[in-house]
Amino acid sequence: MAAVGYKGSGKIVSGDFKTVKWTGKTKSGNSVVITLDNAISMSNVDWTFAEKDDLVATVTFTATYTNTNSMVSTDSDYAEPWKVVYTAGTGAADDIVLGAGVVTIGSSDVALTRGGSHFTVEREYREISADGDRGPVKDRVVMEGSRATLELNALQVITKLTDLYPAMTAASTS
Repeated sequence: MAAVGYKGSGKIVSGDFKTVKWTGKTKSGNSVVITLDNAISMSNVDWTFAEKDDLVATVTFTATYTNTNSMVSTDSDYAEPWKVVYTAGTGAADDIVLGAGVVTIGSSDVALTRGGSHFTVEREYREISADGDRGPVKDRVVMEGSRATLELNALQVITKLTDLYPAMTAASTS
């Protein structure tokens, strides 16, 4: 077998930003796709080697915005860089999303996972309060930011390590 090598490049390049998808299905077999746009892994290379256990690399991808102006003026400028698309079922049981799914980074599927994946959207809100308010007031709650992440636990990786970690390049093995 041919040896493959990798090394740190020390810099993030545009190719380190990828479309990352989780594709799964509902109990009735309908499709569910979660997509992160311009996602980058800001995870460290952190591998635990233990006797009688397999290496499972936990990698978290974060969707990034392309708009650099925080003083946006149109609704499209507020669009968050993630989406969930699914085929709606006809009943409550049809809309149960099963836990197993496939993670795709760019055009490469990540092979086996152990412990599945985890999708999170963390939002930061600010309440504009005034004297006499008893709590949050409608139309005076502002969303300041949003961070969408997809975490995967890769048991086996079909893709290259450079797809999982930024600032890494293929290296000579000699």
